[in-house]
Amino acid sequence: MHKEWNDPFNAFNSMKVLMWRRHLEGYAKEDFLPPVSVDVDPSNRCQYDCVFCNAYDMMHQSNEMKMLPESHLIKIADFLKDWRKDSIEGGPHSQCVAGGGEPLTNPGTMAFLERSFNNGTQSGVITNGLLLDDEKIDIVAKTCRWVGFSMDAGTSETYMKMKGIKNDKLFDFVCENIRKLTKKIDETGVNNDVAFKFLLHPDNASEIYDAAKLAKSLGMRDFHLRPVGWLNHTKVNDTTISFEGFEKIIDEQMSKALELECENFHVYGIRHKFNSDLTPKKKFSRCWAIPMIPTFGADGWVHTCFDMRGREDLKMCKHFPDPGELRKFWNSEAHKKLIREIDINSCPRCTFSIYNEAVEKVIIKDRMCHKFP
Repeated sequence: MHKEWNDPFNAFNSMKVLMWRRHLEGYAKEDFLPPVSVDVDPSNRCQYDCVFCNAYDMMHQSNEMKMLPESHLIKIADFLKDWRKDSIEGGPHSQCVAGGGEPLTNPGTMAFLERSFNNGTQSGVITNGLLLDDEKIDIVAKTCRWVGFSMDAGTSETYMKMKGIKNDKLFDFVCENIRKLTKKIDETGVNNDVAFKFLLHPDNASEIYDAAKLAKSLGMRDFHLRPVGWLNHTKVNDTTISFEGFEKIIDEQMSKALELECENFHVYGIRHKFNSDLTPKKKFSRCWAIPMIPTFGADGWVHTCFDMRGREDLKMCKHFPDPGELRKFWNSEAHKKLIREIDINSCPRCTFSIYNEAVEKVIIKDRMCHKFP
């Protein structure tokens, strides 16, 4: 199999969870410290119709909110600041602004990023890039620690197929927006990593190298690839999706892509969260670490797991109109029971698989002799 990366000291290496040892110890004892980070979904609307959309259910729930008011986003920003101020551990430290749709469809997202930046909360944004303009580029460049562009293709033809669109101009349009953003970052010297996000699918597997080469030409810092999720998505709940027969293509493409690396451009092909056939890996007995990052949904609910937004049994509490409801629920018996009763066999993929392993194998079983340097 291809290497995941050339340098293990990177943002996508799950072993960075060991930085949060006290949180892991708390999870082992069911004593949840304030979260390290949060997800915030400003909107459950999107202009695209991606073949592997993980927010299909959220966007098609007719009885739920679709977009958070700007005033409420500001409440969330201030709530996170206050929670951090009151926390011995200092969390939540950061937020991923992405979620149940395209975050930039919400006109309040820019004000939210600016308020969060002024409050000292680090932000990352995942976007399709279609709604970026010069004003938004200035704000995103200044306020974000990283920006991930959901691209999933190296050519316009494949981009249209992946995104479920027919406009052959959009790929180049988004690429130009990326170029403007990376230029602004370089001009201002801010610390903002821009990533080309590539969800690996049988229909784009032969374009990995082309996509990585494009990412480098656009001035992006990172190329991030992982297998697409599908088993937990209503739209593509089809267990026949398989990478069988594509193994050689993927390995060859990734090997070529890794050769593009230089001081300012890095390639990451995430494998450690997956089995050799790229199916989800779950080598842990139960869900432990998900209290590290709750999700403020655009539907007004706090969702326990960002991979399973919308599941009724994993809704924690309402955050609209009062984000403070989360602090009342946090570390309560109801919260502990909810986490304890998660059936990992019903979770078709787990972004936190390594984090869950760390709780069991590092904290509980002490396989790394973690009290020794």
